[in-house]
Amino acid sequence: MSRESFRRSLRDKGPLSLKDHPSKKREGEILHIAKSPVVTMAPTTPIYDGIQIMTKEGFRRIPIANPGTRTLEGIVTATDIIDYLGGGKKFQIIQKKFAGNIFKAINEPIKLIMIKKVVSVQTSAKISKAIELMKQQNLGGLPVVDDKNRVKAIITERDIANMFADRISGVTVTRLMSKKVVTAIPKTTIFEAARTMTTRGFRRLPIISEGKVVGIVTAMDIIRFFGSGKVFRYLKSGSITQVLNTPAFEIATKDVATIEPDVDVGQAAKVMQEKNIGALPVAKNGKLMGIITERDFFKIIE
Repeated sequence: MSRESFRRSLRDKGPLSLKDHPSKKREGEILHIAKSPVVTMAPTTPIYDGIQIMTKEGFRRIPIANPGTRTLEGIVTATDIIDYLGGGKKFQIIQKKFAGNIFKAINEPIKLIMIKKVVSVQTSAKISKAIELMKQQNLGGLPVVDDKNRVKAIITERDIANMFADRISGVTVTRLMSKKVVTAIPKTTIFEAARTMTTRGFRRLPIISEGKVVGIVTAMDIIRFFGSGKVFRYLKSGSITQVLNTPAFEIATKDVATIEPDVDVGQAAKVMQEKNIGALPVAKNGKLMGIITERDFFKIIE
């Protein structure tokens, strides 16, 4: 579909405004877009099992709940695990508590690295409340809980971005994108990529060669890497230094979807939804101009 026909097909639906969202006046509107039933883990789940669950389900954040009552006790994200295994601040736990023994470290319960003070939202909340909390706390997702703090669903940046996928926003990609993009090169190692993500607060790095985007590596790519059988064998030996020196390009997505800077952000949201991705490098004539992510859509929600 051409850009113009895409615009025509969406024009009647108008720009997104939570003020006129069809479920705005109904209690529990958040459950219309939040994912339910939600995958949870028990606090005692071994970290390595948590990696496997994330890999299998494709979720980059999983609430930690009491297995009996399903009350919320914490949350763990892909970034927390990369931080723990990839040299971030949580890596100090491995150095101090396990004398650097990675295999012991990954068999510890997930509660060791989970975030305990979880920001959540009630099932009766409006979507606008969830967006407000995510913006204020700089979070990519929130567990949705009932009045007894039992986990019922999870709402994420992707759910919000998907709300734009069938609408014309009247805003171009260039107005929302980040222009200063932290990138990697093909020989950047997985360890270096993980360190960059944890220290700079990014979940994805475009890989650039000769000025063009040749790949993109994400936090979930690294999680899947840690969950692979090959890496497990290295983990079992107690050292993964050799494996962490693997070029990130080897685990990166090579067929990278990009978007031009002058298109409507509704089209960017549609591409993200169709490809189930959280970001699009913005390029013109093959040159990287910026990057637009799910979180950028928060900037224009009324």
